[in-house]
Amino acid sequence: MLSRQYNRKVEIFNTIPSSDGYGGNTVTDVSLGSFWAEVKQLSSFKDHTVGISDIKKTYSFKLRATNEISPLSNDLSIVYKNQKYVVNDIRYDDENFRFVNITAHG
Repeated sequence: MLSRQYNRKVEIFNTIPSSDGYGGNTVTDVSLGSFWAEVKQLSSFKDHTVGISDIKKTYSFKLRATNEISPLSNDLSIVYKNQKYVVNDIRYDDENFRFVNITAHG
């Protein structure tokens, strides 16, 4: 691992259902914490699905694996530079299972 390789601060959230008090459920984002990550932009494209030309970006976030962040995790989102990205894929980056590589778009 190179010195100062993980130089971007990201915050990771888990989306969970919570009771709304009236017998139903609502969706709540729970923070798993702030992490230092290596961030690389993979691609950028224009999204015309809603009739509005919106630019979508795909990023790769490499960070240390924890119990909350593993390939078995689901319903995660990442906030980077005050913008929310939805996690598409999580994979271990090395054979010792110390680092994960997260692909997210938003």
